Amino acid sequence: MRDDQIVQCLSPTRQTELAAAAAALDHRLTAAGDRIVTPTATLDPITWSRTDRAAFTRACRAMTYVAPPKSPESPLPAAVAILLPVLAGGLVALISTEWRNSSELAVKHADDLGDAADAFLVAAREYRTALQAGRTPQAGPYEQSHEKLAAELARVSRFRPGWRQVPVARRLLLERLTRERAHDSDIEPELTALAERLAAVNLALRHRLRLHLEVRRR
Repeated sequence: MRDDQIVQCLSPTRQTELAAAAAALDHRLTAAGDRIVTPTATLDPITWSRTDRAAFTRACRAMTYVAPPKSPESPLPAAVAILLPVLAGGLVALISTEWRNSSELAVKHADDLGDAADAFLVAAREYRTALQAGRTPQAGPYEQSHEKLAAELARVSRFRPGWRQVPVARRLLLERLTRERAHDSDIEPELTALAERLAAVNLALRHRLRLHLEVRRR
């Protein structure tokens, strides 16, 4: 036991406390103010500390016990509690932004594809009407709108590579709806088929949450 503990326990201001601690720890003893009553005598603390050193040490240690300071808590749980909602919120915001940007780009593709499709269908039908009426059709509008629609379909195919109907529509356009074929054949069935495919693609671009299986399958 340390010297400072002995001094504290035997100081006049704490002898009553020492007597109480001794009585609490040893049923053979009784406290009478600042005196310790043993089975054989009533002793002052100093005398008692000399006659029963073990009991004195036990009582003094109990009286002067100071709980060790708690180790500082790790700041990690608190930091996690603060940062987790921040990170989660940031992730949600990032996903939301990416989703919004992708949706806006999809709508832009739909607008461009729709404009190109309308221009080509009008030019192709006007070309056929002129032929049927015995007039010389204008090749420029047909070829220009044909080229523009093919380019827009290529862009959509890169934007949505899993949509198999997009390259199918583009092949139909490039292989069966050329100006040369329009000059020699009735292309109305192919125009109708193309218009239906393009309408499905346009709808799928504008409504991303739908499955649009008709656009994905061959």
